[in-house]
Amino acid sequence: MDASLSALAPLPSAFAAACRTARTDAELFERCREALVRRYGNERIWFSVTSPSSLMHVLPPPDWLPGAVEVIRMASGQTEIAILADPDVAPELRGHATPIALGLSVMLELHAVLRERQGQLDDAVFQLRALRQVARLLSSVHSAEETENLILDFMAEVFFCWWGCLYRPVNGEYVPKVVRSLRGAMTLHPIPGPALDLALPPDSPVSSAADAAVARLVPPGSQVLVSLDSGAERLAILVLGPRLHDQGFGAPESELAGTLAFAAAIALKNALLVEQLQSAATTDPLTGLFNRRAMEERLKAEISRTQRHQIRTSVVEVDVDRFKVVNDTLGHAAGDRLLAELARILKAQARTLDSVGRMGGDEFLVILPMTTAQEAHAYVERVQAAVARLAEERPEFGRPSLSMGIAEAPLHGQTPDAILAAADAALYRAKRGGRDAVETAPNP
Repeated sequence: MDASLSALAPLPSAFAAACRTARTDAELFERCREALVRRYGNERIWFSVTSPSSLMHVLPPPDWLPGAVEVIRMASGQTEIAILADPDVAPELRGHATPIALGLSVMLELHAVLRERQGQLDDAVFQLRALRQVARLLSSVHSAEETENLILDFMAEVFFCWWGCLYRPVNGEYVPKVVRSLRGAMTLHPIPGPALDLALPPDSPVSSAADAAVARLVPPGSQVLVSLDSGAERLAILVLGPRLHDQGFGAPESELAGTLAFAAAIALKNALLVEQLQSAATTDPLTGLFNRRAMEERLKAEISRTQRHQIRTSVVEVDVDRFKVVNDTLGHAAGDRLLAELARILKAQARTLDSVGRMGGDEFLVILPMTTAQEAHAYVERVQAAVARLAEERPEFGRPSLSMGIAEAPLHGQTPDAILAAADAALYRAKRGGRDAVETAPNP
């Protein structure tokens, strides 16, 4: 073996070990310096690395450095490596300086490559975690409102944004539905739908807010817009503000945002479909009120609550007087319109906590929680006044009227069947009494 190569034999493995274990360039060169110190038996060996951005010393320069001899200076691209040593060891080191400097250059480049690969690996792991979070969202059934909140939460966290807002299309506008901000409360306004759709084409899942047409529409400081599309339907627009630590949105972030947006759109579409199915199962298609099944479930829940908390709940059964005459003289389409108008009145006069439903045909049921039978008359009187006005507003229906029966739980019954039977009996007394009347179930 050549004498110079033999002299350097321990160094390549020592340098390789330094490259594998060092976490920073400073640590890398310090370990390489320690290998040289062990090889030449002299602590007075030093080197510095000059890069385009800085001059890096492994440790604070020692006192003896001003008297050191420059053994070699070698440039590798835009990086320059200088090896300095005590005059006593410099002659021996100079004979091997070229391969040592080359080795250090190679190590520096390899370390840069390793850092880059590690950064790419960290990014890949981060993206996988984000995708796993989306997969969890997709695997769970949430309401549309919960899904909107989850989407904004994980998108804002993935990209470390100061603020974000999810807009949903409503009546030709994109309305801010969910807002998250680390900078306090924000005042956000709807965005005109046609203008945003024109500025943000459907085939652009992720767009920069720097575009002049987009910037005029979105809040100041917006960075990117992410479109949540399901086929040709735009379900939502996600607007993200600046990222923490002044990080930008580069190509990798845009690509990840597009992937997450695709998965988020699927989750939101699923939530909307589930809500539509649930609504179809509980809603009367003609009037938009609860159907019989939903009302029976709600009455069961309210009766249970009256027993647990010792409160009162009243129900009002409603029947349209002479409805068959309307169908026979004006036609079934007119009868349907009348039912829809009466349903609107029953709903409009109810409170938020009340439940109004169509039980079938021309029969309706109103559930009034925390209300006595006597107090239920206030609701009935409002309904009668509104029906009387309907005769003036919609004269084609003639003068419609309602017969109603009232029952109170637990006074008139402690089960849903019992309370409905009591209200039904009161309703038929009102019918037999000449219609356009109200009867209350008698006290036991």
